[in-house]
Amino acid sequence: ARVVMACRDITRAEQAAEEIQRTTGNGNVVVRHLNLASLFSVREFVKEFLATEERLDILINNAGVMMCPKWITEDGYETQLAVNHLGHFLLTNLLLDLLKSSAPSRVITVSSIAHVGGIIDFEDMFFDKRPYSSVVSYKQSKLANVLFSRELSRRMKGTGVTSYCLHPGVIKTELIRHWHPVLQTILSFPNYLFMKTPWQGAQTTIYCAVTEGLESKSGCYFSDCAEKEPAPEGKDDEVARRLWEESARLVGLN
Repeated sequence: ARVVMACRDITRAEQAAEEIQRTTGNGNVVVRHLNLASLFSVREFVKEFLATEERLDILINNAGVMMCPKWITEDGYETQLAVNHLGHFLLTNLLLDLLKSSAPSRVITVSSIAHVGGIIDFEDMFFDKRPYSSVVSYKQSKLANVLFSRELSRRMKGTGVTSYCLHPGVIKTELIRHWHPVLQTILSFPNYLFMKTPWQGAQTTIYCAVTEGLESKSGCYFSDCAEKEPAPEGKDDEVARRLWEESARLVGLN
């Protein structure tokens, strides 16, 4: 299979690509630059991708930031919602025609169990009016992932493009680097023993990407390689439609 790795840090991405090539024997792994915090970067990536690739069978929306300080992107948006949701939203939409022409194809969006209790605050999505909370912001962004995947599935019915979202588990990665040092220390003992390795954490994503006969589960939520029930707020179709429309406005889609 041809694999295109869309990454912000090209140096680290190339190191990972070399390891993949070495351990799998698949030399058809390429690296492209993509910074999901920049809508310009998303558009530039898609422009290059469409110019060089003939098909797209599986799109995995996997990038994310977690509980970072209140940083504002070059587009003027709070970073967690911008990276975790808006960047993926624009990326997916700009690639939809290619996904349709490559059908059957799949879009997999990595969410989190943190969507439970999340709220899409349409009156203040970027914490311009209320005090910023990294936890509340993260939960909002992960709920947005679930709702986006659900609404994408609804909109793609009959096209051969299916959509899935998932909770990968709590994984030993650098995702918690923005947590308070005390929280990181608490997490290390003994919870660290029960965290998944990156290999283990990737399994549900892989399951959604390649398991045969999953088309009837489009729009569903998965965890530990099985369908799971999302939180009630993750099944609100009216909020999902409104979020899609607002996201399209924010990223400049017609």
